[in-house]
Amino acid sequence: MALLLCLTAIFNGQPFFYPDTPTYLRGAEMGVSRLLGPSMLKPWLAPQQKLAAAPSAAAPAAEAASPTVRLKPLTSVEDKVVLSGRSPYYGALVYAGYLGGGMWLAVVLQALAVAYLLYLLMVQLWGLRAWQAIGVTAALSLLTPLGLYTGFLMPDVFAPLVILCIGLLAVYWKRLAGGHRWAVSILLLFGLAAHASHLALAVFMLALLLAARLVSARWRVLPWAGLLVLAGCIGGALGAEWAFSKAVTKAVGAPPLRLPHLTARLIDLGPGTVFLRQHCPAAGASGYAACGYLQNYPIAWDDFLFSTDPAKGAFALADAAAKRRLSDEQLGLALQVLRADPAGVIGGVSADVLRQIVSFQVDIGQYSDKIFAMYEGRVPDSIFADMHASRAGSGFPFNRWLTASSYAMVLASALMLGLWWRRRSAAGLAAPPPELGLSDFVLLVVAGVVANALVCGALASLSDRFQARAIWLLPFLALSVLAMARRPSPSDVRLASASQGVPAADFSLKGVPP
Repeated sequence: MALLLCLTAIFNGQPFFYPDTPTYLRGAEMGVSRLLGPSMLKPWLAPQQKLAAAPSAAAPAAEAASPTVRLKPLTSVEDKVVLSGRSPYYGALVYAGYLGGGMWLAVVLQALAVAYLLYLLMVQLWGLRAWQAIGVTAALSLLTPLGLYTGFLMPDVFAPLVILCIGLLAVYWKRLAGGHRWAVSILLLFGLAAHASHLALAVFMLALLLAARLVSARWRVLPWAGLLVLAGCIGGALGAEWAFSKAVTKAVGAPPLRLPHLTARLIDLGPGTVFLRQHCPAAGASGYAACGYLQNYPIAWDDFLFSTDPAKGAFALADAAAKRRLSDEQLGLALQVLRADPAGVIGGVSADVLRQIVSFQVDIGQYSDKIFAMYEGRVPDSIFADMHASRAGSGFPFNRWLTASSYAMVLASALMLGLWWRRRSAAGLAAPPPELGLSDFVLLVVAGVVANALVCGALASLSDRFQARAIWLLPFLALSVLAMARRPSPSDVRLASASQGVPAADFSLKGVPP
Protein backbone atom coordinates (compact mmCIF):
# COMPACT_ATOMS: atom_id res chain seq x y z
CA MET A 1 0.00 0.00 0.00
CA ALA A 2 2.81 2.41 0.84
CA LEU A 3 4.53 1.60 -2.45
CA LEU A 4 1.33 2.38 -4.35
CA LEU A 5 1.15 5.74 -2.59
CA CYS A 6 4.69 6.54 -3.78
CA LEU A 7 3.99 5.78 -7.43
CA THR A 8 3.12 9.33 -8.45
CA ALA A 9 6.37 10.72 -7.06
CA ILE A 10 8.32 7.79 -8.53
CA PHE A 11 6.75 8.40 -11.94
CA ASN A 12 7.62 12.08 -11.61
CA GLY A 13 11.24 11.13 -10.97
CA GLN A 14 11.45 13.27 -7.84
CA PRO A 15 9.27 14.28 -4.87
CA PHE A 16 7.11 17.33 -5.50
CA PHE A 17 8.36 20.69 -4.21
CA TYR A 18 6.52 23.83 -3.16
CA PRO A 19 8.05 27.30 -2.72
CA ASP A 20 7.73 26.92 1.07
CA THR A 21 9.59 23.59 1.14
CA PRO A 22 13.07 25.17 1.44
CA THR A 23 11.77 27.41 4.23
CA TYR A 24 10.71 24.41 6.31
CA LEU A 25 13.98 22.65 5.68
CA ARG A 26 16.20 25.66 6.40
CA GLY A 27 14.44 26.22 9.72
CA ALA A 28 15.23 22.66 10.80
CA GLU A 29 18.78 22.96 9.47
CA MET A 30 19.32 26.13 11.50
CA GLY A 31 18.22 24.41 14.70
CA VAL A 32 20.36 21.32 14.08
CA SER A 33 23.42 23.41 13.24
CA ARG A 34 23.07 25.35 16.49
CA LEU A 35 22.90 22.10 18.45
CA LEU A 36 25.63 20.15 16.66
CA GLY A 37 27.73 22.86 15.07
CA PRO A 38 27.59 24.23 11.53
CA SER A 39 29.99 21.73 10.00
CA MET A 40 28.60 18.48 11.39
CA LEU A 41 26.00 17.78 8.66
CA LYS A 42 25.77 18.41 4.95
CA PRO A 43 24.48 21.97 4.37
CA TRP A 44 21.39 22.56 2.25
CA LEU A 45 23.03 25.31 0.18
CA ALA A 46 26.67 25.73 -0.71
CA PRO A 47 28.20 29.03 0.51
CA GLN A 48 28.23 30.51 -2.98
CA GLN A 49 24.51 29.74 -3.38
CA LYS A 50 23.58 31.35 -0.08
CA LEU A 51 24.67 34.72 -1.41
CA ALA A 52 22.12 34.45 -4.20
CA ALA A 53 19.34 32.89 -2.17
CA ALA A 54 15.95 34.45 -2.80
CA PRO A 55 14.20 35.42 0.44
CA SER A 56 10.49 34.86 0.03
CA ALA A 57 9.17 31.41 -0.71
CA ALA A 58 5.92 32.77 -2.09
CA ALA A 59 7.17 35.96 -3.78
CA PRO A 60 5.67 36.36 -7.26
CA ALA A 61 7.84 34.75 -9.87
CA ALA A 62 8.07 37.80 -12.09
CA GLU A 63 9.62 39.72 -9.21
CA ALA A 64 11.99 36.86 -8.33
CA ALA A 65 13.25 36.85 -11.91
CA SER A 66 13.55 40.60 -12.27
CA PRO A 67 17.09 42.00 -12.06
CA THR A 68 15.75 45.41 -11.10
CA VAL A 69 14.03 44.30 -7.89
CA ARG A 70 16.23 43.66 -4.88
CA LEU A 71 14.41 40.99 -2.92
CA LYS A 72 14.44 41.45 0.83
CA PRO A 73 14.50 38.50 3.21
CA LEU A 74 11.13 37.54 4.62
CA THR A 75 12.96 36.25 7.68
CA SER A 76 16.27 37.38 9.10
CA VAL A 77 18.06 36.08 12.16
CA GLU A 78 20.17 39.23 12.21
CA ASP A 79 17.00 41.34 12.41
CA LYS A 80 15.46 38.93 14.94
CA VAL A 81 12.61 38.07 12.56
CA VAL A 82 11.75 34.34 12.64
CA LEU A 83 8.31 33.15 11.54
CA SER A 84 6.35 30.72 13.72
CA GLY A 85 4.15 29.37 10.94
CA ARG A 86 6.75 27.02 9.45
CA SER A 87 6.94 23.99 11.72
CA PRO A 88 10.51 22.96 12.58
CA TYR A 89 9.13 19.50 13.35
CA TYR A 90 7.92 18.92 9.81
CA GLY A 91 11.04 20.67 8.59
CA ALA A 92 13.09 18.05 10.44
CA LEU A 93 11.31 15.32 8.44
CA VAL A 94 12.18 17.02 5.14
CA TYR A 95 15.73 17.72 6.30
CA ALA A 96 16.16 14.07 7.24
CA GLY A 97 15.02 13.18 3.72
CA TYR A 98 17.66 15.49 2.29
CA LEU A 99 20.40 14.04 4.48
CA GLY A 100 19.26 10.55 3.46
CA GLY A 101 19.70 11.46 -0.21
CA GLY A 102 17.22 12.62 -2.83
CA MET A 103 14.49 13.68 -0.36
CA TRP A 104 12.86 10.24 -0.66
CA LEU A 105 12.95 9.35 3.04
CA ALA A 106 10.27 11.96 3.78
CA VAL A 107 8.04 10.56 1.03
CA VAL A 108 8.47 6.99 2.26
CA LEU A 109 7.63 7.93 5.85
CA GLN A 110 4.56 9.88 4.71
CA ALA A 111 3.44 6.91 2.61
CA LEU A 112 3.89 4.52 5.53
CA ALA A 113 1.86 6.81 7.80
CA VAL A 114 -1.03 6.94 5.31
CA ALA A 115 -0.86 3.21 4.57
CA TYR A 116 -0.86 2.34 8.27
CA LEU A 117 -4.08 4.26 8.98
CA LEU A 118 -5.81 2.93 5.87
CA TYR A 119 -4.82 -0.66 6.71
CA LEU A 120 -5.86 -0.25 10.34
CA LEU A 121 -9.30 0.92 9.28
CA MET A 122 -10.01 -1.30 6.31
CA VAL A 123 -8.46 -4.61 7.41
CA GLN A 124 -8.20 -4.51 11.19
CA LEU A 125 -11.47 -2.72 11.99
CA TRP A 126 -13.75 -3.15 8.97
CA GLY A 127 -12.81 -6.72 8.14
CA LEU A 128 -11.83 -6.25 4.49
CA ARG A 129 -9.37 -8.59 2.83
CA ALA A 130 -5.82 -7.38 2.19
CA TRP A 131 -6.35 -7.41 -1.60
CA GLN A 132 -9.41 -5.19 -1.17
CA ALA A 133 -7.39 -2.69 0.87
CA ILE A 134 -4.68 -2.73 -1.80
CA GLY A 135 -7.30 -2.13 -4.51
CA VAL A 136 -8.81 0.82 -2.65
CA THR A 137 -5.35 2.28 -2.08
CA ALA A 138 -4.47 1.90 -5.78
CA ALA A 139 -7.64 3.77 -6.79
CA LEU A 140 -6.95 6.54 -4.29
CA SER A 141 -3.34 6.84 -5.43
CA LEU A 142 -4.12 7.06 -9.15
CA LEU A 143 -7.52 8.82 -9.26
CA THR A 144 -7.44 11.27 -6.34
CA PRO A 145 -4.87 13.81 -5.08
CA LEU A 146 -3.66 11.39 -2.37
CA GLY A 147 -0.71 10.00 -4.34
CA LEU A 148 0.45 13.48 -5.30
CA TYR A 149 0.15 14.83 -1.76
CA THR A 150 1.95 11.78 -0.34
CA GLY A 151 4.92 12.69 -2.53
CA PHE A 152 4.58 16.41 -1.74
CA LEU A 153 7.24 17.91 0.52
CA MET A 154 4.78 19.94 2.55
CA PRO A 155 2.76 19.03 5.67
CA ASP A 156 -0.55 19.00 3.75
CA VAL A 157 -0.88 15.21 3.75
CA PHE A 158 -1.12 15.23 7.55
CA ALA A 159 -4.36 17.27 7.55
CA PRO A 160 -6.53 14.32 6.41
CA LEU A 161 -4.52 11.99 8.65
CA VAL A 162 -5.44 14.21 11.60
CA ILE A 163 -9.11 13.76 10.67
CA LEU A 164 -8.72 9.97 10.47
CA CYS A 165 -6.85 9.84 13.80
CA ILE A 166 -9.59 11.85 15.51
CA GLY A 167 -12.20 9.51 14.06
CA LEU A 168 -10.28 6.47 15.31
CA LEU A 169 -9.92 7.87 18.84
CA ALA A 170 -13.55 8.97 19.04
CA VAL A 171 -15.30 6.01 17.40
CA TYR A 172 -13.00 3.00 17.76
CA TRP A 173 -11.14 3.70 20.99
CA LYS A 174 -12.50 0.60 22.74
CA ARG A 175 -11.55 -1.66 19.85
CA LEU A 176 -8.00 -0.38 19.41
CA ALA A 177 -5.25 -2.43 21.02
CA GLY A 178 -2.80 -0.58 23.22
CA GLY A 179 -0.10 -0.46 20.53
CA HIS A 180 -2.49 1.03 17.99
CA ARG A 181 -3.67 3.61 20.51
CA TRP A 182 -0.09 4.76 20.99
CA ALA A 183 0.66 4.77 17.26
CA VAL A 184 -2.47 6.74 16.38
CA SER A 185 -1.82 9.22 19.19
CA ILE A 186 1.82 9.80 18.17
CA LEU A 187 0.82 10.24 14.54
CA LEU A 188 -1.90 12.69 15.60
CA LEU A 189 0.54 14.66 17.75
CA PHE A 190 3.03 14.99 14.90
CA GLY A 191 0.27 16.01 12.49
CA LEU A 192 -0.88 18.75 14.86
CA ALA A 193 2.69 20.00 15.31
CA ALA A 194 3.26 20.00 11.55
CA HIS A 195 1.03 23.00 10.78
CA ALA A 196 -1.10 25.51 12.67
CA SER A 197 -4.14 24.84 10.45
CA HIS A 198 -4.12 21.20 11.57
CA LEU A 199 -4.17 22.33 15.19
CA ALA A 200 -7.10 24.68 14.53
CA LEU A 201 -8.90 21.81 12.76
CA ALA A 202 -8.41 19.52 15.76
CA VAL A 203 -9.64 22.15 18.22
CA PHE A 204 -12.76 22.67 16.11
CA MET A 205 -13.45 18.92 15.92
CA LEU A 206 -12.91 18.44 19.66
CA ALA A 207 -15.43 21.20 20.34
CA LEU A 208 -17.83 19.55 17.89
CA LEU A 209 -17.47 16.16 19.58
CA LEU A 210 -18.01 17.61 23.05
CA ALA A 211 -21.12 19.46 21.84
CA ALA A 212 -22.46 16.28 20.19
CA ARG A 213 -21.88 14.30 23.37
CA LEU A 214 -23.74 16.92 25.35
CA VAL A 215 -26.83 17.34 23.16
CA SER A 216 -27.24 14.02 21.30
CA ALA A 217 -28.28 10.74 22.90
CA ARG A 218 -26.58 8.84 20.10
CA TRP A 219 -23.19 10.48 20.75
CA ARG A 220 -23.26 10.14 24.53
CA VAL A 221 -21.35 6.88 24.15
CA LEU A 222 -18.28 8.79 22.93
CA PRO A 223 -15.41 7.46 25.05
CA TRP A 224 -13.99 10.02 27.45
CA ALA A 225 -10.59 8.34 27.20
CA GLY A 226 -10.38 8.97 23.45
CA LEU A 227 -11.45 12.59 23.87
CA LEU A 228 -8.87 13.09 26.61
CA VAL A 229 -6.14 11.70 24.37
CA LEU A 230 -7.25 14.12 21.63
CA ALA A 231 -7.15 17.00 24.10
CA GLY A 232 -3.74 15.81 25.31
CA CYS A 233 -2.37 15.81 21.75
CA ILE A 234 -3.68 19.34 21.25
CA GLY A 235 -1.94 20.36 24.47
CA GLY A 236 1.23 18.59 23.33
CA ALA A 237 1.22 20.44 20.02
CA LEU A 238 0.76 23.74 21.85
CA GLY A 239 3.65 22.76 24.11
CA ALA A 240 5.82 22.00 21.07
CA GLU A 241 5.07 25.44 19.68
CA TRP A 242 5.88 27.00 23.06
CA ALA A 243 9.20 25.14 23.11
CA PHE A 244 10.00 26.41 19.62
CA SER A 245 9.17 29.95 20.70
CA LYS A 246 11.43 29.70 23.73
CA ALA A 247 14.27 28.26 21.66
CA VAL A 248 14.00 31.05 19.07
CA THR A 249 13.85 33.70 21.79
CA LYS A 250 16.98 32.34 23.40
CA ALA A 251 18.80 31.96 20.09
CA VAL A 252 18.01 35.30 18.42
CA GLY A 253 16.86 37.48 21.32
CA ALA A 254 13.20 37.87 20.27
CA PRO A 255 10.19 35.54 20.03
CA PRO A 256 9.02 34.31 16.61
CA LEU A 257 6.19 36.20 14.99
CA ARG A 258 3.17 34.96 13.10
CA LEU A 259 2.41 36.04 9.59
CA PRO A 260 -0.43 38.62 9.72
CA HIS A 261 -2.91 36.31 8.02
CA LEU A 262 -5.93 37.97 9.65
CA THR A 263 -4.97 41.42 8.36
CA ALA A 264 -4.20 40.05 4.90
CA ARG A 265 -7.49 38.14 4.86
CA LEU A 266 -9.63 41.14 5.77
CA ILE A 267 -7.89 43.46 3.33
CA ASP A 268 -8.37 40.91 0.55
CA LEU A 269 -12.00 40.38 1.58
CA GLY A 270 -12.76 44.12 1.45
CA PRO A 271 -13.93 45.23 4.92
CA GLY A 272 -10.32 45.60 6.06
CA THR A 273 -9.52 47.89 3.16
CA VAL A 274 -12.59 50.04 3.83
CA PHE A 275 -11.81 50.26 7.55
CA LEU A 276 -8.18 51.30 7.02
CA ARG A 277 -9.12 53.91 4.45
CA GLN A 278 -11.52 55.42 6.97
CA HIS A 279 -9.30 55.18 10.05
CA CYS A 280 -5.71 55.50 8.93
CA PRO A 281 -4.36 58.87 10.13
CA ALA A 282 -2.80 61.51 7.96
CA ALA A 283 0.80 61.12 6.84
CA GLY A 284 3.24 61.49 9.68
CA ALA A 285 0.77 60.47 12.42
CA SER A 286 0.87 57.14 14.20
CA GLY A 287 -1.61 54.37 13.42
CA TYR A 288 -1.77 50.73 12.46
CA ALA A 289 1.36 49.44 10.75
CA ALA A 290 -0.87 48.32 7.87
CA CYS A 291 -1.60 51.98 7.16
CA GLY A 292 1.89 52.33 5.74
CA TYR A 293 0.83 50.41 2.62
CA LEU A 294 -2.67 51.86 2.20
CA GLN A 295 -1.99 52.97 -1.36
CA ASN A 296 -1.65 49.31 -2.41
CA TYR A 297 -5.05 48.17 -1.14
CA PRO A 298 -7.11 46.20 -2.01
CA ILE A 299 -4.66 43.39 -2.76
CA ALA A 300 -4.77 39.60 -2.64
CA TRP A 301 -3.90 38.09 0.73
CA ASP A 302 -0.80 36.31 -0.58
CA ASP A 303 0.46 39.54 -2.19
CA PHE A 304 0.00 41.33 1.14
CA LEU A 305 2.15 38.70 2.86
CA PHE A 306 4.76 37.80 0.28
CA SER A 307 4.96 40.24 -2.61
CA THR A 308 8.10 42.37 -2.88
CA ASP A 309 6.57 44.59 -5.56
CA PRO A 310 6.33 48.10 -4.01
CA ALA A 311 3.02 48.58 -5.84
CA LYS A 312 1.22 45.64 -4.22
CA GLY A 313 3.20 44.28 -1.28
CA ALA A 314 3.18 44.95 2.48
CA PHE A 315 4.67 42.48 4.96
CA ALA A 316 7.62 41.40 2.80
CA LEU A 317 8.45 45.08 2.16
CA ALA A 318 8.41 46.05 5.83
CA ASP A 319 11.48 46.40 8.00
CA ALA A 320 11.90 44.24 11.09
CA ALA A 321 10.07 46.61 13.44
CA ALA A 322 7.13 47.04 11.06
CA LYS A 323 6.90 43.27 10.52
CA ARG A 324 6.58 42.73 14.25
CA ARG A 325 3.94 45.46 14.53
CA LEU A 326 1.96 43.97 11.66
CA SER A 327 2.03 40.62 13.45
CA ASP A 328 1.21 41.95 16.91
CA GLU A 329 -1.62 44.23 15.74
CA GLN A 330 -3.51 41.75 13.58
CA LEU A 331 -5.91 40.42 16.24
CA GLY A 332 -6.85 43.86 17.52
CA LEU A 333 -7.29 45.16 13.99
CA ALA A 334 -9.45 42.14 13.06
CA LEU A 335 -11.75 42.78 16.02
CA GLN A 336 -12.08 46.43 15.06
CA VAL A 337 -12.94 45.53 11.46
CA LEU A 338 -15.49 42.95 12.64
CA ARG A 339 -17.07 45.49 14.95
CA ALA A 340 -17.25 48.06 12.15
CA ASP A 341 -18.73 45.75 9.50
CA PRO A 342 -19.94 42.44 10.96
CA ALA A 343 -22.20 41.68 8.00
CA GLY A 344 -19.43 42.23 5.47
CA VAL A 345 -16.92 40.10 7.36
CA ILE A 346 -19.28 37.23 8.23
CA GLY A 347 -20.95 37.23 4.82
CA GLY A 348 -17.65 37.31 2.93
CA VAL A 349 -16.04 34.59 5.03
CA SER A 350 -19.15 32.39 4.80
CA ALA A 351 -19.22 32.70 1.02
CA ASP A 352 -15.54 31.79 0.80
CA VAL A 353 -16.02 28.77 3.06
CA LEU A 354 -18.88 27.49 0.91
CA ARG A 355 -16.80 27.92 -2.24
CA GLN A 356 -13.81 26.29 -0.53
CA ILE A 357 -15.80 23.10 0.12
CA VAL A 358 -16.16 22.47 -3.62
CA SER A 359 -12.87 24.03 -4.79
CA PHE A 360 -10.23 21.32 -4.97
CA GLN A 361 -8.53 21.57 -8.34
CA VAL A 362 -5.04 20.07 -8.24
CA ASP A 363 -2.50 22.83 -8.83
CA ILE A 364 0.78 21.63 -7.30
CA GLY A 365 1.91 19.03 -9.84
CA GLN A 366 3.60 21.17 -12.50
CA TYR A 367 6.46 23.68 -12.62
CA SER A 368 6.26 26.57 -15.06
CA ASP A 369 9.12 28.92 -15.89
CA LYS A 370 7.67 31.45 -13.46
CA ILE A 371 7.54 28.85 -10.71
CA PHE A 372 11.11 27.79 -11.40
CA ALA A 373 12.15 31.39 -10.79
CA MET A 374 11.00 31.02 -7.18
CA TYR A 375 13.42 28.13 -6.59
CA GLU A 376 16.54 29.42 -8.31
CA GLY A 377 19.20 29.98 -5.67
CA ARG A 378 17.01 28.47 -2.96
CA VAL A 379 17.60 24.77 -3.64
CA PRO A 380 20.88 22.93 -4.32
CA ASP A 381 21.98 22.94 -7.95
CA SER A 382 21.59 19.15 -8.27
CA ILE A 383 18.01 19.22 -6.96
CA PHE A 384 17.19 22.20 -9.18
CA ALA A 385 18.46 20.25 -12.20
CA ASP A 386 16.35 17.24 -11.17
CA MET A 387 13.30 19.50 -10.92
CA HIS A 388 13.83 20.59 -14.53
CA ALA A 389 14.27 16.96 -15.61
CA SER A 390 11.21 15.70 -13.71
CA ARG A 391 7.88 15.16 -15.43
CA ALA A 392 6.41 18.02 -13.39
CA GLY A 393 9.11 20.26 -14.88
CA SER A 394 8.61 18.86 -18.37
CA GLY A 395 4.92 19.65 -18.62
CA PHE A 396 3.31 16.31 -17.78
CA PRO A 397 -0.39 17.09 -17.06
CA PHE A 398 -0.56 15.88 -13.46
CA ASN A 399 -2.82 18.80 -12.55
CA ARG A 400 -5.28 18.40 -15.41
CA TRP A 401 -5.57 14.61 -15.06
CA LEU A 402 -5.95 14.54 -11.29
CA THR A 403 -8.39 17.46 -11.25
CA ALA A 404 -10.73 15.72 -13.72
CA SER A 405 -10.50 12.33 -11.99
CA SER A 406 -10.86 13.86 -8.52
CA TYR A 407 -14.07 15.73 -9.33
CA ALA A 408 -15.50 12.59 -10.97
CA MET A 409 -14.53 10.44 -7.99
CA VAL A 410 -15.88 12.89 -5.41
CA LEU A 411 -19.20 13.29 -7.25
CA ALA A 412 -19.66 9.53 -7.54
CA SER A 413 -18.60 9.06 -3.91
CA ALA A 414 -21.05 11.67 -2.64
CA LEU A 415 -23.90 9.96 -4.49
CA MET A 416 -22.88 6.53 -3.23
CA LEU A 417 -22.50 7.66 0.36
CA GLY A 418 -25.85 9.47 0.17
CA LEU A 419 -27.64 6.33 -1.00
CA TRP A 420 -25.85 4.21 1.59
CA TRP A 421 -26.72 6.65 4.37
CA ARG A 422 -30.37 6.68 3.33
CA ARG A 423 -30.53 2.88 3.52
CA ARG A 424 -28.82 2.90 6.91
CA SER A 425 -31.23 5.50 8.25
CA ALA A 426 -34.20 3.49 7.04
CA ALA A 427 -32.80 0.51 8.96
CA GLY A 428 -32.99 2.34 12.28
CA LEU A 429 -29.76 4.31 12.46
CA ALA A 430 -31.34 6.92 14.71
CA ALA A 431 -31.58 4.54 17.68
CA PRO A 432 -28.84 5.15 20.26
CA PRO A 433 -26.25 2.35 19.91
CA PRO A 434 -24.30 0.67 22.70
CA GLU A 435 -21.17 1.94 20.95
CA LEU A 436 -20.38 3.97 17.87
CA GLY A 437 -19.60 2.31 14.55
CA LEU A 438 -19.04 2.76 10.83
CA SER A 439 -21.89 5.21 10.23
CA ASP A 440 -20.63 7.49 12.98
CA PHE A 441 -17.07 7.32 11.65
CA VAL A 442 -18.28 8.27 8.16
CA LEU A 443 -20.25 11.19 9.57
CA LEU A 444 -17.28 12.38 11.61
CA VAL A 445 -14.85 12.21 8.67
CA VAL A 446 -17.26 14.10 6.41
CA ALA A 447 -17.57 16.72 9.15
CA GLY A 448 -13.76 16.88 9.22
CA VAL A 449 -13.61 17.56 5.47
CA VAL A 450 -16.10 20.39 5.91
CA ALA A 451 -14.19 21.67 8.96
CA ASN A 452 -11.00 21.73 6.87
CA ALA A 453 -12.73 24.07 4.42
CA LEU A 454 -14.06 26.17 7.30
CA VAL A 455 -10.65 26.61 8.93
CA CYS A 456 -8.79 27.36 5.71
CA GLY A 457 -11.51 29.47 4.12
CA ALA A 458 -11.93 31.56 7.26
CA LEU A 459 -8.31 32.09 8.28
CA ALA A 460 -6.67 32.33 4.85
CA SER A 461 -8.64 32.67 1.65
CA LEU A 462 -10.01 30.55 -1.16
CA SER A 463 -7.31 28.16 -2.41
CA ASP A 464 -7.85 24.84 -4.17
CA ARG A 465 -4.77 23.36 -2.54
CA PHE A 466 -6.33 23.63 0.93
CA GLN A 467 -9.30 21.39 0.12
CA ALA A 468 -7.54 19.11 -2.36
CA ARG A 469 -5.35 17.83 0.46
CA ALA A 470 -8.36 16.30 2.27
CA ILE A 471 -10.98 15.63 -0.41
CA TRP A 472 -9.72 12.08 -1.07
CA LEU A 473 -11.30 11.05 2.22
CA LEU A 474 -14.73 10.94 0.53
CA PRO A 475 -13.67 8.42 -2.16
CA PHE A 476 -11.90 6.44 0.57
CA LEU A 477 -15.12 6.14 2.55
CA ALA A 478 -17.23 5.33 -0.52
CA LEU A 479 -14.83 2.68 -1.86
CA SER A 480 -14.57 1.09 1.58
CA VAL A 481 -18.35 0.95 1.97
CA LEU A 482 -18.63 -0.57 -1.51
CA ALA A 483 -16.00 -3.19 -0.65
CA MET A 484 -17.82 -4.08 2.56
CA ALA A 485 -21.10 -4.42 0.66
CA ARG A 486 -19.48 -6.99 -1.63
CA ARG A 487 -18.12 -8.98 1.30
CA PRO A 488 -19.92 -12.35 1.62
CA SER A 489 -22.30 -12.57 4.53
CA PRO A 490 -21.65 -15.13 7.31
CA SER A 491 -24.69 -17.19 6.25
CA ASP A 492 -23.48 -17.35 2.62
CA VAL A 493 -20.06 -18.58 3.75
CA ARG A 494 -21.59 -21.27 6.01
CA LEU A 495 -23.86 -22.50 3.19
CA ALA A 496 -20.95 -22.72 0.76
CA SER A 497 -18.85 -24.60 3.31
CA ALA A 498 -21.66 -27.06 4.09
CA SER A 499 -22.30 -27.78 0.40
CA GLN A 500 -18.64 -28.76 0.00
CA GLY A 501 -18.57 -30.84 3.19
CA VAL A 502 -16.19 -28.40 4.89
CA PRO A 503 -16.80 -27.55 8.55
CA ALA A 504 -18.06 -24.00 8.88
CA ALA A 505 -15.43 -21.64 10.19
CA ASP A 506 -16.20 -18.72 12.45
CA PHE A 507 -17.04 -15.90 10.03
CA SER A 508 -19.10 -13.96 12.53
CA LEU A 509 -16.69 -11.01 12.26
CA LYS A 510 -17.30 -10.08 15.85
CA GLY A 511 -16.92 -6.40 16.43
CA VAL A 512 -17.01 -5.51 12.72
CA PRO A 513 -19.74 -2.96 11.96
CA PRO A 514 -22.62 -4.36 9.89
